[in-house]
Amino acid sequence: MAYTSTQIEAPEIFIQQGQKLLRWSDIQEIWAYRELIYFLCLRDIKVKYKQAALGVVWVIVQPLFWMVSYTILFGKIAKMDSQGIPYSVFSLAALVPWMFFTGACSRGSLSLVGSGTLFSKVYFPRLIIPLSSVLSALFDYLVSVICLVFVLAFYGHMPQWWWLPGLAVSTLWVVVFSIGLSCWLGALNLKYRDINHLLPFIMQAWMIITPVVYPLKVISEKYRWALNLNPMVGIVESYRAFLFGGAVETSTLICSFAITLLVFLTGIVYFKSTERTFADIV
Repeated sequence: MAYTSTQIEAPEIFIQQGQKLLRWSDIQEIWAYRELIYFLCLRDIKVKYKQAALGVVWVIVQPLFWMVSYTILFGKIAKMDSQGIPYSVFSLAALVPWMFFTGACSRGSLSLVGSGTLFSKVYFPRLIIPLSSVLSALFDYLVSVICLVFVLAFYGHMPQWWWLPGLAVSTLWVVVFSIGLSCWLGALNLKYRDINHLLPFIMQAWMIITPVVYPLKVISEKYRWALNLNPMVGIVESYRAFLFGGAVETSTLICSFAITLLVFLTGIVYFKSTERTFADIV
């Protein structure tokens, strides 16, 4: 049977301007590409440990090395107050989330540059790239958490069941913050490659204003409000609170959580507003 031109309906094509906010349809699309996220994470992990003689052992060696170094320098020599907790586990409990944060941001800043040949040829949600970079860092983080549990048990802090929900909340918190910051860093580093050179200095300075090697109470109340603007303060303090007991100041939690959401939302907005230029820049 022959069809005339009037009997065939032409498809309708709608061209919309890119949305800056993350919509529910974007989340569904990212979920549809979950296998790609898995393979990108697996790729990052394999590349990191390819031809490494010690392999995953490096994940354990690094936090333990810094724990021993800080224990000697700040615990033994400087006699830093550790709130009645052995300084070794006091510092390691902060090093675990901190090293995940720095590792995730480092990978996120290079994610777009390293995946340029991929997203310039094939379509997929571009947010998958920084997202998979942060999620791939969870492998190192989980190994570090297991190491932390063994060190805590060695010092007499046996694992408790309430650690699980507490650590899950803190982990989700630092993951959300890392994703937001990685969206900023990845998009900026694609345009300004100086970000990659500047990031190590930023992280070193950031660690100084984060209570990793010292307790928050050593900072005067007069200046503590400024530290509350650092989301990692709330993350590190909540991490220690879940492991060793105690409470975190409400103002610290509220400020850190609010800024985490701000960085996450603005990072996605900036990423989506610039993603249409990625293929041209790379």
